[in-house]
Amino acid sequence: MPTFRELMRVAEITVKDKTSSKRMGEIVSIMRRYHVARGLTPEKAVAVLEALGPTYVKIGQLASSRSDLLPSAYCDALEQLHDHVTPLPFSEVIQCIDAAYGVPWTTVFSSIDEEPLGAASIAQVHRAVLLDGTVVAVKVRRPGIVEQMAEDITLMRHLLALAELSTSSHQAIMLSLGNALEELERTTANEVDFTVELGNLVRFHDELASQSGVTSPVPYPRYSTDSVLVMEYVEGAQVDDVAALRAQGVDASALAERLVQSYVTQVLDNGFFHADPHPGNILVRDGDIVWIDLGMTGSLTASQRLLVGRMFRAVATGDAYGLKEAVLGLSVVHGQVDHGALLSQMDALLTEYGTADLRDINMGAAFQEIVEVLRTQNLIMVPSVTMLARGVVTIEGVMAELDPKASVVQIVSQHVVRQAFSPRHVEEKVVSMLTATAESAEALAHLPRQLSNTLDMLDRGEVSVVGDLRVPANALATLYAACGRIALAMISAGLFMGSSILCTTTMEPRFLGVPVLGVLGYVGALVLGVYVIYRTLLSRHQMRNDEKLN
Repeated sequence: MPTFRELMRVAEITVKDKTSSKRMGEIVSIMRRYHVARGLTPEKAVAVLEALGPTYVKIGQLASSRSDLLPSAYCDALEQLHDHVTPLPFSEVIQCIDAAYGVPWTTVFSSIDEEPLGAASIAQVHRAVLLDGTVVAVKVRRPGIVEQMAEDITLMRHLLALAELSTSSHQAIMLSLGNALEELERTTANEVDFTVELGNLVRFHDELASQSGVTSPVPYPRYSTDSVLVMEYVEGAQVDDVAALRAQGVDASALAERLVQSYVTQVLDNGFFHADPHPGNILVRDGDIVWIDLGMTGSLTASQRLLVGRMFRAVATGDAYGLKEAVLGLSVVHGQVDHGALLSQMDALLTEYGTADLRDINMGAAFQEIVEVLRTQNLIMVPSVTMLARGVVTIEGVMAELDPKASVVQIVSQHVVRQAFSPRHVEEKVVSMLTATAESAEALAHLPRQLSNTLDMLDRGEVSVVGDLRVPANALATLYAACGRIALAMISAGLFMGSSILCTTTMEPRFLGVPVLGVLGYVGALVLGVYVIYRTLLSRHQMRNDEKLN
């Protein structure tokens, strides 16, 4: 539920800021039009974001890669979002460039094409020529977009608070959207700061230099700022334009394998990968693959790269335990985890692919299923891995266009095997083992002192142990029943012993020479004994039936 402070903040924005008030009115009107308070389906979310405008479209596009924050149905729907923006007038583009450089644009460029190559919610791109004659692409940030996105995210957060107040049937979705906004606020800050993309371009271009037939635009840091990005102008066919590729004489099958090899190298070798590999961001120029638009990238640590490799290998070999251990290492725990149930779920997931040929395994779909399973176990994959999951889905879609017979799993499996015997990987493993050995030796050296300290604390009563004993729900009833049978058995034994003593006396009246009271005691002891035996056997029979049912 939203706090009183949040609700008052919404009112404060509406009253004090006329611009925000107007924008708030527009947003509320659109949300009413689509009846958001009655529920938010994936299709409705897309329609609402497109109606809200470019900023929200961009937020939705960024959210589509975050299946750790949103259900896969929403991610799939948000991938279909498209910008519908009017290009900036050329005069405004020139003003933005002049403001970014602090000098007239003519001191850097000899010409800039008035017609943009493309226009989106954050920026638009123009072809230009540097003073030395180099043809470049200039990406210019829209004026006011930084402030607009910050304001819209703030308003969206408050609107989610109001939506939570007005509906109780979609709390889980509201919570997911709230978490998504927190993460997207950080992501959009990087998206609108072109120095971040410049750094990505520089690193990406350097790392692709070792890959044959794969490259990315050459960045020009000297002419780039936080609002203007200058890079090599690339002209080529989209990777899924099969007709254009044939015209270039490109072998589609070989291109598909090279594309996947490039992506796998980014992920498993470099730990720095393109997080938005849709066909529009992958061009083919003279047979070479050119990765463009490095606004969204993902990073993996050395340990995460190893775990991702193990995860791919586990899917390929049907190793449920290996898959479970890998995903646990790549996830953050947000509650109690049932490890037995998780292993069973991983095994069930892999069983679906058990009879399939390696070429027929859809790694992207498996990746998405794993993310959904983790969600049920209070586990959330780290953001970079969920971005990778969406990337793999996209890459497999591109491969299906180029070569339907190609398999991501097969290529990745071969890459993992080669990687295991590569000098770099062997060196990393040796260093890791030596480091672990040194750390273990150091820990072993401290063990006697730590053990002594622990024993001293136990002696002083400074250590307490908290336990959580779990018993079946019917355990107490079973215990009560057992105690009752024991009590009856003791009474039966007492009657038998007492009757035996009475039978040795001359107590009257007598029956067949035996005191009547003694006879009655024997009968009572016999009845109680038979009853205890009957109840014990019946209880065992019921327990066996319960075990069979469970």
